[in-house]
Amino acid sequence: MAVCSASEYTVNRAPADGAIYKNITVGKTTRLDLDAALGSATVVKLDPGYEVWVYKNQLQGSSASRFLPLPGAKGTREVAVMFDRAGVVRKFRIHEPRK
Repeated sequence: MAVCSASEYTVNRAPADGAIYKNITVGKTTRLDLDAALGSATVVKLDPGYEVWVYKNQLQGSSASRFLPLPGAKGTREVAVMFDRAGVVRKFRIHEPRK
């Protein structure tokens, strides 16, 4: 049975595509590497030793849509990174908002 708990850190932002692919290598990148490259994430702890780090941010169409719910809002980008018990990236996924 998997046990999940979430600990939220400071507000984080999903990195741009280039930063994701530049800083995440499956089987190589560690938690320390990713924290240094991309900063704090929302952390979900799974079975003993496994973690998923989530970065997300609201993509905006215009500066006004940051404050008002206008049609210019573009949706939310989310990057989820799963670490194994050794603290190394096992897999990651990027969810882009629908266009």
